[in-house]
Amino acid sequence: MEGVVRLFIFPANTADKIKAENDVAQKMADITNDMKWIGADSDVKILTLEHHMAANRMGFIELFEPLYRIDRFRTGLLDGTLPGLRFFTQLVLPLVNAQQSGDKFGVARIVRQSSPYLSKDSLKSNKGDQIKNIRDARDHVNRLMSLWENGNCPRLIDILRNIAQTRLFAIPESLISFANRTNEEQEFAESPEANQSEDGADKDDDLNAWDKALKTPFAQIKAYNEYVSNRAKFGTHQGVKGLEFPRVMVVMDDSEARGFMFNYEKLIGAKAPTQTDLENEQEGKETSLDRTRRLFYVTCSRAKNSLAIVAYTENPDDVKKFVLSKDWFKEDEVILPFKDG
Repeated sequence: MEGVVRLFIFPANTADKIKAENDVAQKMADITNDMKWIGADSDVKILTLEHHMAANRMGFIELFEPLYRIDRFRTGLLDGTLPGLRFFTQLVLPLVNAQQSGDKFGVARIVRQSSPYLSKDSLKSNKGDQIKNIRDARDHVNRLMSLWENGNCPRLIDILRNIAQTRLFAIPESLISFANRTNEEQEFAESPEANQSEDGADKDDDLNAWDKALKTPFAQIKAYNEYVSNRAKFGTHQGVKGLEFPRVMVVMDDSEARGFMFNYEKLIGAKAPTQTDLENEQEGKETSLDRTRRLFYVTCSRAKNSLAIVAYTENPDDVKKFVLSKDWFKEDEVILPFKDG
């Protein structure tokens, strides 16, 4: 079977990029007659330049952004081992999933394994009334789950403080100061004044990062966990080397990537190389164009059957002329959706 490739070129200032990419998936389904590009059963790997782009599209950017700014948090954030987040992904999330699906045995197993109320030491020290420990643990689970009643999606800080008040689970050391705040302290933490230092500048330290992250809704934990567990349809070039997927969408967007190591606009002819690029090339040094070209190859070569390349650029018409002049694509393989419909 011959593969299918299309280049979709959008203006850099496209207002709703998520909708644009959904429209691309629909177009690819039409072109390939492959319904796995769309719908609830879709099976598409979407490759972005870096993690912020995936976080934004999956809906956990408010959780991700402040923690990513802290250097010492970054590795744990990206591989899912940051203790403060593991408390939610490995303990609270499974408990909520089990409770909401009516899995009483699953709830009991999680509480038995992780709650101080049902630890061997606790039950041993309370031989006279172990039933009370079990009853208390059950009541505290119900109190926690009440945060989700009537379709609510509680914030992480509300979940954390609820668990701290009942002592249902042990709180990670990095979150203890947040969990044990009084109501007055929490109100101040959420006020504009709390986010500024004495000289009026915004704080950017560990505590402020956690403060911001903990204000996000629990739904962002679900999305984040899908991403770091490699169960999401989104990925980056670093995580897919050596892998292949039937359907791949590569998203190229310099304005959103925030990096300086790569530059798609130069690769696809929207911008001219800088003087530094030219000098480095003459001296045999690696340029951002070299790095971007390799990145482009890595991402595009992941596709087995069909490939959609989505390019956001300040000069869509120039890009189309450039890629056609280089014979990278055929005329019918390059689509300007904002013109072509």
